[in-house]
Amino acid sequence: MKSASPREDHLSKNSDVSAVESLVAGSISGAVARAITAPLDTIKIRLQLSLTHDKNSTLSSTVKKLLRREGVTALWKGNVPAEILYVLYGASQFTSYSMLNNGLRDLQDSSGFSMSRSLHTFTVGCGAGLASTVLTYPFDMLRTRLAASEAKQFLSMSRVAKDIYRDKGALGFFAGIRPSLLSIVASSGLFFWSYSLARSTTDKIHEQFGYRIWGVEAVCGFIAGSTAKAITFPLDTLRKRMQISHERNGFRVFSANYRNHGLFGFYRGFLVSLMKTAPTSAISVFVYEYSISATRKARILL
Repeated sequence: MKSASPREDHLSKNSDVSAVESLVAGSISGAVARAITAPLDTIKIRLQLSLTHDKNSTLSSTVKKLLRREGVTALWKGNVPAEILYVLYGASQFTSYSMLNNGLRDLQDSSGFSMSRSLHTFTVGCGAGLASTVLTYPFDMLRTRLAASEAKQFLSMSRVAKDIYRDKGALGFFAGIRPSLLSIVASSGLFFWSYSLARSTTDKIHEQFGYRIWGVEAVCGFIAGSTAKAITFPLDTLRKRMQISHERNGFRVFSANYRNHGLFGFYRGFLVSLMKTAPTSAISVFVYEYSISATRKARILL
């Protein structure tokens, strides 16, 4: 479809998005993305954790076992804390991104030094990932525990929270956070860097051929999510193992997993994770960008 100008990129280095705009748009994007992709997230977690019980489990066997034993509704286990997690994560990630983006850009302008677009975006993305992870990690812990439970009846979020506190104290809600910080911070930086690169490429296509890719935000978000996940997936697996293990030493969990399952064990469930992560990234960025444009067009939040 021909277009006079490319769609505005609200995540670019030169974008000027306020904290309030990004807070609202980020919350909406998180809620929508989670509502659509919840079943894939549950399957991904079950498959990642299945090696603990069955070395020969596959995607199809994991899904069949889950449906046979627990029913279709089990696909939404842990959805309440997950919805809270996604709303908080989307809000905190995009808000911190816009604030850091504006702050780092202003610092460069005032001090006279300049970072490349790629380095700027990666740095801001890492900072956004750090802030959002620390804020939302306890809900990620609850989501993982609930999704990993094979009990037929639904466990309440409050019950799981009490069990964690009884067994490990307040620090139990942050079990595995160190590999999580490394995983999510790196993933966030890579995601925004990949998205920036993809948007830059589509802008060049528009300039040269006069055509705009339909749903460019979703397409670039899909590419960015896939790239970040492929690089950081082993750390994500390690994080999940630590969240359900009584062992708090990340190196010991890593060593045990490598000794028992080899390198491939860290990529167990990668395809189903990609099936969930890539669409989630596409939906999240598309809804975020659209929400910013819509609120500005309607003169909301101004």
